[in-house]
Amino acid sequence: MQPKISKEIIKKYLKEKFRTVKLIEYKKLGKGWHGSSYEVTFKNKNKLHTLILRIKNKLDFSHDYKSDRASSFILCHQMANNIPKHAKSLDVVGITKNKNLVSLGDCDDFFQMVKAAKGTEYMEHLQKIKKGGGLDEVDRKKALLLSNYLVALHKNKFKGNKQFAASIYKRHLRDCIGHGEMLLGVIDTYPKKIKFASQTEIINIIKKSVELREQIKNKHYRLCRIHGDFHPGNIFFQNKNNFGVLDASRELYGDPADDLTAMAVNYIWFSLMCKGNFSGPFKELFEIFWNNYIKRTKDTEISRIAPIFFAFRGVVVAHPLFYKNQSNETRRKIFNLINNVLDKGSFNYKKIDSYIK
Repeated sequence: MQPKISKEIIKKYLKEKFRTVKLIEYKKLGKGWHGSSYEVTFKNKNKLHTLILRIKNKLDFSHDYKSDRASSFILCHQMANNIPKHAKSLDVVGITKNKNLVSLGDCDDFFQMVKAAKGTEYMEHLQKIKKGGGLDEVDRKKALLLSNYLVALHKNKFKGNKQFAASIYKRHLRDCIGHGEMLLGVIDTYPKKIKFASQTEIINIIKKSVELREQIKNKHYRLCRIHGDFHPGNIFFQNKNNFGVLDASRELYGDPADDLTAMAVNYIWFSLMCKGNFSGPFKELFEIFWNNYIKRTKDTEISRIAPIFFAFRGVVVAHPLFYKNQSNETRRKIFNLINNVLDKGSFNYKKIDSYIK
């Protein structure tokens, strides 16, 4: 599964890059697990030149998305030109929708420009409930709106071939554990010593996550569009009926458990900070959010996938540097939740009280 780059596209790129150029030959050299290579021979100012065009396969090895392949080639370009005796890299090129090749090789860094979000962070709404101690109908409606948003988003099932679906699904569950912004990446930002968990316990959480992932990694029929970071800080309410989201990231397709747990763990966490247990207004919000999703999607299998995502989201909310204004007792209960759902190999919201003890 590779992009097709025609001889005409190569000609156009070479003329833009070198101006006076004549393409002599363009042929495929070979194909490997990671990709294919093509030989490009051309004349420029009466001198003969040969370049190798490298193309990445989309399947496996975390090359599934365009951004993966761009990242890999940019790194290769930088390394090739900074290691002694290495064959020099001329450029990194991207292909546009109009079949034009765009040079990226001279870029030193990359940035994103997005429109400013309007409204109030959902995190502020949760903080207000925590201080006030009660719910009103607007609070309940917001939890329902968020649940319905995920129901609608997750209806967008992956429609590509099964081989590609299997690659992306396994990658999503692999990234949940090993991606730099997910479980292992978050754990690596913890201080060397913490009072609420031992190093041995953290190692065991990683081990249990890997073991569970091996059991569930082939359920690619579950693959759908996801947000990828659906937590209260990325949701902005303009009023009681309307909200917008920010920072969709990490994966375009994945398991819906990622989004569902990203929000759900916050209701559990706020309940622990507010009550010391799973009760009161945040339990009610959790049940509205979770039960509506399960009722409308009929996705009971999500309970089997949820534990590794609760592990990831749990180490985030318990983080001693990310969220300083909480007790070690609260952090300990979040770690109890992580350990117990991983040990059970499934998540049952009716047993949250027993998970946190």
